[in-house]
Amino acid sequence: MRGPAAACLLFAAIHTAAAQAPDEIRVESGIAEVRQAGTRSRLAGLMGLTWRRTRERIVTTASGSVTAARDSIDTAQGLLALRYQFAKWPHWRVESGIAGARFGLNAIATGGNGAAFTRVQHVHGARGVWAGAATGVTERDGNGLRSSAYDFGVWGEFSRTSGTLAGVVTRSFDTDLLAASSRPSRRPFGLYVVRDATLTVQQTLSAVDLAAIATLRRGEGVTTKVNDRALMLAAALYLSPVVALTVSGGRQLADPLRALPDAKFLAASVRVLFLRRDPTVLQIDKYGAITLMKADPDGGATLTIRVLANASARVEAYGTFSGWQPVRMEWVLDAWELQVHVPPGPQRVAVRINGSQWRAPANLTKVTDEFGGEAGLVVVP
Repeated sequence: MRGPAAACLLFAAIHTAAAQAPDEIRVESGIAEVRQAGTRSRLAGLMGLTWRRTRERIVTTASGSVTAARDSIDTAQGLLALRYQFAKWPHWRVESGIAGARFGLNAIATGGNGAAFTRVQHVHGARGVWAGAATGVTERDGNGLRSSAYDFGVWGEFSRTSGTLAGVVTRSFDTDLLAASSRPSRRPFGLYVVRDATLTVQQTLSAVDLAAIATLRRGEGVTTKVNDRALMLAAALYLSPVVALTVSGGRQLADPLRALPDAKFLAASVRVLFLRRDPTVLQIDKYGAITLMKADPDGGATLTIRVLANASARVEAYGTFSGWQPVRMEWVLDAWELQVHVPPGPQRVAVRINGSQWRAPANLTKVTDEFGGEAGLVVVP
């Protein structure tokens, strides 16, 4: 029954995406080798879907994924998240969401998991801090095992390098999950606590992204105190802004909140990004830049400039709206964005990545800018 359940979850995500007219749909497919403690390695097929819709200051994201191996590591997961940016306090954002899973783990009865989270972020340019809380319930053999977590962290970007330092405190009654880790002697009793410190570093090298995630863990409430560590590495080769080949591997520590097991893995996949084709989003070229226009009630319009570039890139826009002075764009979930109000009449806008040549967004007519370069023409009614 796990296979049909996984397929139904993914189908529901696709159906929801189509019904709500998203701005973006991303599909990823691949294969992985997974090994849990006390088991032999298994090959698994991977399938994922990410749906995204942006409206004013609200960004909605939904995703579904399936790991299919015809045994206990079969997993189907779903996520729905909503991010809101305050109008009066543009540096503050609130993100909340829910997640669910249907799974089977070796030596643990099949079951499910549900979780909810909220996070407050303060963003200033290419830096930010956050704090959040989450709660979840895992069901096994008819028992509901509660977990809760608190997380906080900082992130920043410099040139082509970005980094995140996060701390997470998790309290859980899901003793079976931790007992099934790579060290079975660490048998917890009742409520236990684990504290994680995670460092993530990303580096952009031309058309390749590299990432490393290192985690240190300490715990309380176990027979032998947990003093563990894990390392994951990943690389993405961008064949274009919409197609990437990804490879990742390493070890993930058990996550009681999401009921993820301790496992070692090696995965490879192809990721493709699709854009909704309508009058406001026409096409995307190799620079991945588009411009959307929405009329304002008081006259003029609001331009939303979006650039599909790596998260560690330096992305800027300029034009008549800024007096031809470069304006740094902000990272929003999975793309660079800038919103500007412009008066009626012809307007010109251009973007550049990492100090390269200024280029016109793909869905605008190309014209010459004030300095003999390329810009896109927008006629505001």
